[in-house]
Amino acid sequence: MRRVLAAVALIAAVAAVLLWIRLERSQARYQEAEKRAREAESKLAAIGDPRVFLSEDDLNTLRSMGLTDPVSQIRSDLESQGARIPIPGVLGGRMGFYDRDGVILLPGRYVYAPAEDGHIAVHTVLRYDVKPGGAIRWKLLDASPDE
Repeated sequence: MRRVLAAVALIAAVAAVLLWIRLERSQARYQEAEKRAREAESKLAAIGDPRVFLSEDDLNTLRSMGLTDPVSQIRSDLESQGARIPIPGVLGGRMGFYDRDGVILLPGRYVYAPAEDGHIAVHTVLRYDVKPGGAIRWKLLDASPDE
């Protein structure tokens, strides 16, 4: 009986040591993953807004045309352009550009903007011009419902 108890105690001790080693390795992997995530976040923060592909020259041109904060003003003005979306809303929904953070500003005064009515998602591509004084004029180039 003592041999059985000794064997069980030995097995339990070995299992505990193996479990401890596995836990240590797991914690080390977790800490390494956390470190890589922090490094990636700091690199992304240094890049700026990843949805704005406008150069500093593009932004300066827009400022010279009367926009004091081009990125914010373009996104804000787009929010009022829901009537340009040629796909009607369903079930009482009203099509609009509600996802301000989903708007991607591209060079050449192009914009990708998701639109929706709460039921249907629509992908749109628009082009804008800035008139003297900062007035923004929009032209819808393409709209496609998400299928």
